[in-house]
Amino acid sequence: MLLLSLGNRSATAIRLAGLALISWTVIHGKPAPGTTGRPLLITVLFAAVVVAWLCWTRWPVRERGLSADIYVLAAAGGLLIGASPTSASAAFVFVAAVAAAVRAPLERAVIVIAIGALAAAASTIIYDRGALGLLAYVLGFVAAALAASNARQSIERAEQAEVLLAQTQRSHEEQLRTARLEESTRIAREIHDVLAHTLAGLTIQLEATSALIENGADRDDVLKRVRRAHQLAREGLAETRRAVGALRADPRPATPAAADIQALVSDYRSASNAKVTVTIDGNADRLSDEIGQTLVRVVQESLTNVRKHAPGAAVTIELHAGSAPAEALELIVANGPAPDGEAGHELLSRSGGGYGLQGMRERAEALGGTVETGPDDGGWRVRIRVPATTPVPSDRSATVVAG
Repeated sequence: MLLLSLGNRSATAIRLAGLALISWTVIHGKPAPGTTGRPLLITVLFAAVVVAWLCWTRWPVRERGLSADIYVLAAAGGLLIGASPTSASAAFVFVAAVAAAVRAPLERAVIVIAIGALAAAASTIIYDRGALGLLAYVLGFVAAALAASNARQSIERAEQAEVLLAQTQRSHEEQLRTARLEESTRIAREIHDVLAHTLAGLTIQLEATSALIENGADRDDVLKRVRRAHQLAREGLAETRRAVGALRADPRPATPAAADIQALVSDYRSASNAKVTVTIDGNADRLSDEIGQTLVRVVQESLTNVRKHAPGAAVTIELHAGSAPAEALELIVANGPAPDGEAGHELLSRSGGGYGLQGMRERAEALGGTVETGPDDGGWRVRIRVPATTPVPSDRSATVVAG
């Protein structure tokens, strides 16, 4: 059984050494190989087992399937047991039985054992040897084959366990990579949503302040704009802290979604003097932390996009929280065209990279919802629909339709 755990080179050396030892006992046995009668038979059988042994030696240790050399070892080795009783020729049959049990299932190895036993029985009858010795040989052949079969099965189980362990490790590594990617995406989404909204407001205020100064505006008007910029910066820092807290799973209670949306609308009105219509109906308790945060971020990103591409445009926000447990939640944010003479902010427009829509899609996907975006009567419309029950992650799906 030692051969099963060795490399092919080491196993070959051991096999050749074993052949040399057995050959020595046959050559120096009584009767010895010769050219006439019984010695001639011993010579022929000995030559057959040597050739078969050398053929067996050239095969890898873990070779599968029975070949002719195994059968020759069993048959010729069994005949040598009676023809050369003083030699260790029984080792040939033992090797054949073990090799058969290692290479093939036990039911096929039994055929090799039977061949060796019948050959040994025939030679024993011919040369009038005792039946007790024959029985001992047969039991030895069977025991050797059983031990080899058990060893083979143990090694196969160990190899299967190693393969399973390697597959498990690869699966675990893949899960870790996926988790890291998802976490990186989540962080990037939070950073984009917070900074895009805050910096867009700051940019507008600073541009307006710069224009007032260049036109020689009143000091109080300039200070008003500066204070507003300071306020936006403070709000941005507070929003950043909330985002970091969410990323760290901070248990502190979040602001109700309806209140956050009203605050965003208030900021938009004060910064652009645009008309904003807000409608929130249904059961506000259904706006849980995750769902509510998603809807707030969609409103935030939509207002930021209006500032970029259609400043001063009228905006309509409709949030239908529903009342029935199975009723889906729906948010619609639509804006009209920019007022005549108003163009999108060049600096803000250049800052966009499509991550806002992507962030909406990812947030909706996390809730099993859908997002539709596209032109609407000269403006733009965003519609997100979230099911009442969030599905299992593997079944989640989201759709983004861009006009």
